[in-house]
Amino acid sequence: MAYSIQKTSAVTTSNVITTADLKAHLRVDHSDEDTLIEALRDAAIETVNNYCNTNLGDVTAVMYLDQFYAHWEIPVGPVISISSITFNTDVATVATLDTGNYYVDTVRKPARISIINAPQVYDYVHNGVQVNFSYGFLEAEVPKPLLHAIRLMVGHWYEQRQQVVVGTIVANLPLGIYSLLNPYRVFS
Repeated sequence: MAYSIQKTSAVTTSNVITTADLKAHLRVDHSDEDTLIEALRDAAIETVNNYCNTNLGDVTAVMYLDQFYAHWEIPVGPVISISSITFNTDVATVATLDTGNYYVDTVRKPARISIINAPQVYDYVHNGVQVNFSYGFLEAEVPKPLLHAIRLMVGHWYEQRQQVVVGTIVANLPLGIYSLLNPYRVFS
């Protein structure tokens, strides 16, 4: 099954974890490196998002498929809601699938959609089916282990500013960070 997902809104990363919180974790009491800490925060959040197939903060997105399937998964999460499913009936005409014609299971990880009676999608168009949905952790509900993983990454990158340090032994980011992230990964 070929698909693509495009985010249609963005999240403000300072709402996920503040610079002040990270500075307290780093024990930094000056503002000389706030820009660096904010850049490290943004990189750590994006790393968590990519590793876990999630989003810290809720966003809207569109999943594009070429056709309907009896069942398919949404390979990101957690899915909050499906706002609509649309499809092409010809090159220029888009119809909305009736909500009574599909079931959504957002409890399951990854979420899935089951179609009751699939309508015909126009054969000569790419991305003929569009699933409009929202997903991610609401900013106030980001799990504490994910926030702690961000703190650990920012701390590691703040202290180890170069990829290679000559004359010392530098360990990779500790295995413990994956223990924090793995329970929140979405596999499909």
